[in-house]
Amino acid sequence: MTGAFAILKPFAWLAVVAFVSGFLGYLALGHPGVAFAKGDDVQASETSGPASADWNLPKHI
Repeated sequence: MTGAFAILKPFAWLAVVAFVSGFLGYLALGHPGVAFAKGDDVQASETSGPASADWNLPKHI
C-alpha cells in the first residue's frame, strides 16, 4: 500500500496547492459577477446574428 501512496502523493499536493491558490485568489479578487452590476454603462447587444435574413441565400430550403 505504501507504493500507491508514494505515487499519488505529488498529485495530492498539486491538487491541494491548486485549490488553495484558487480559493485565495477568489477571496482576494471577489466574485467575478460583481464587476458588472446591472445599470452599469456596459452596452449589451440585444440580438446576436446577421442583420438580415438574406445572409445565406444558397442554403435556404
